[in-house]
Amino acid sequence: MTMNKTDKKTTPKVDDEKKPLIAPNTVIILTIPKKEAEQAYSKALKKLAKKIKVDGFRKGNVPAKIAEESLNPQQIIEDALQIVVPKIYTEELKKSGKKPLTHPEFNPISLEKGKDWVLEAYIAERPIINLKSYKETIKKAQKQAVKEIEIQIKSMKEAAKKHEEECKDEKHKHEPQEPTAEEKEGFTLQFIFKELIEDIKPEIQELLVKEEVRFDLDNLSQKLKDMNIPFEKFLEHRKMTFEQLSNELAAGALGRLQTSFIINEIAETEKISVEKADFDLEMAKISDKKVRKEKEIDPRYIEMVGQTILRQKVANYILSIK
Repeated sequence: MTMNKTDKKTTPKVDDEKKPLIAPNTVIILTIPKKEAEQAYSKALKKLAKKIKVDGFRKGNVPAKIAEESLNPQQIIEDALQIVVPKIYTEELKKSGKKPLTHPEFNPISLEKGKDWVLEAYIAERPIINLKSYKETIKKAQKQAVKEIEIQIKSMKEAAKKHEEECKDEKHKHEPQEPTAEEKEGFTLQFIFKELIEDIKPEIQELLVKEEVRFDLDNLSQKLKDMNIPFEKFLEHRKMTFEQLSNELAAGALGRLQTSFIINEIAETEKISVEKADFDLEMAKISDKKVRKEKEIDPRYIEMVGQTILRQKVANYILSIK
């Protein structure tokens, strides 16, 4: 378990006018009894003492007391926390019944020698999704989506007609492209989820959003690296600061998370699940047998495919509501 001291500078922020409703993290108070704190400190000190060099002593044979005088006290305490916190944290989770979806971040409150140590552990839990009368929201959203699509089609036809009147040359005339059934379905689903989010207002805790933003930033960094584009040049081209980019990504991450939790809640409520036959059908699409076998034992790939199938099943169910 990694000790991550919470860093408020990495918290996604947005302009007040566009601020997404990101909920505060769940806070768990961890108290490490004096005796356990002292034992962890002693273990950490002995371990560090073996790694340093002090005049008059061979490496690995430096007495703990002498080593303590040479070491940074903060380093000893951090190593001691690595030893003792995982146990205390796990015990506290069992007591409280909390089920974190993220790794914890820690904020030391008191780490004074000779006393109990106290820390705050920040975690993010699954939000409570109250579907309420979600089917009515879906029905209304479907009707509104149909109207929006009709408005778009009408607008496209008017624009094409105007363009045709302006172009006397037959070569420049063109018929407007009608949206396909798949495009209409995609638009309708987007519209429905937008309305469901506005109606249900899922509260997503900060750490979940931060993890999504980190993931997005890592992906973006890799893509820019592959294209030999310095990150600074990308920001310069976008005319934005790193903080503004993070805020933009945070808004997108929040929407994705809200949609994802709503989908999972609908699946649980309506008993929609991924069956083995669904998975087998998806895997059968992989023509290369060797690749298929590798994918079938890859836990991350299996989870990803499962989520994709579930989302499609829920989407089909939503579109069937009339």
